[in-house]
Amino acid sequence: MTFRQWLLLLATASSFASSAVLNKFLVEFLPPFTLAAMRVLLAAPVAFSVLLLMDRDLPRRGPDSRTVFLAALGVIVVPYCALAIGQQSIASGLSAILYSTMPLFTLLIAHFVLHDERIGVRKLLGIGLGFAGVAAILGPSMLGGLGGHLVAELITLLGPLAYAAGMVLMRRSRHIDPIGLTAGMFLFAVLVLLPVALLIERPWTLRTPWNTLGWLLTLALFGTILPALLNYLLVQRVGATRASIGMFLVPMIAVLLGAVFLDERLPLSAFVGMGFILAGSLIVNGFGGGWLGRLVPARAASPG
Repeated sequence: MTFRQWLLLLATASSFASSAVLNKFLVEFLPPFTLAAMRVLLAAPVAFSVLLLMDRDLPRRGPDSRTVFLAALGVIVVPYCALAIGQQSIASGLSAILYSTMPLFTLLIAHFVLHDERIGVRKLLGIGLGFAGVAAILGPSMLGGLGGHLVAELITLLGPLAYAAGMVLMRRSRHIDPIGLTAGMFLFAVLVLLPVALLIERPWTLRTPWNTLGWLLTLALFGTILPALLNYLLVQRVGATRASIGMFLVPMIAVLLGAVFLDERLPLSAFVGMGFILAGSLIVNGFGGGWLGRLVPARAASPG
């Protein structure tokens, strides 16, 4: 890749990582459902502006509308809420590490749902390494009993699991225009999250710092809309496989940003787990296929 392409990749990864750090900062001032609802509410107008500028339409057929609704639950509603709830107890860097399991969950779900995406020996090895990383992260919390950290970590893991399910669902519905799909997902997410926040958390009673709205706008633009835009450009410039490298950088950048801006310090088990998860994701995505091919016989490796 060229120097500019590497810069674009780094900017994409940094924008994704910033969402975890900004979300962690805001969860100190806003309850989780309100934070998720405001994030979606402020980002939705941008998605609809793109829809209008590109002269696209929202999906209107019954089955397509149901797909958009379910995708909104998987890709936006559950991940945003799980991240905010989890970050009430765990660091932004740790939440980003747990979110890096998304490719592993995607592969597992796709194996059972999509007929053309089966798990072979190589991918099975990658999944095993990835979930060994999850066990390394959860281990200390489990040894300490069913405490707040373990519950928060398990809730956070619901985010990448739901996101993976949403991604597989969208792969099954490739006929839906992606611009209309994105705008429709934000619309449904607003319709779900806003009433929940109003009924459960009564945000009008909250006393928040005067600059909270500014930070919310920053999260909506730089942690929600910008990552999607940069990732789209990155895939167009370098292809999907090379673009996926950026996702492997996200947890590392989030850990660094959390240490610098939030003074977070993660335990050694988190870094061990991150190493296993990243190694598993790299293997699943076919990186390092040369040395792996020498370890796994060609006949056995072919299904992956």
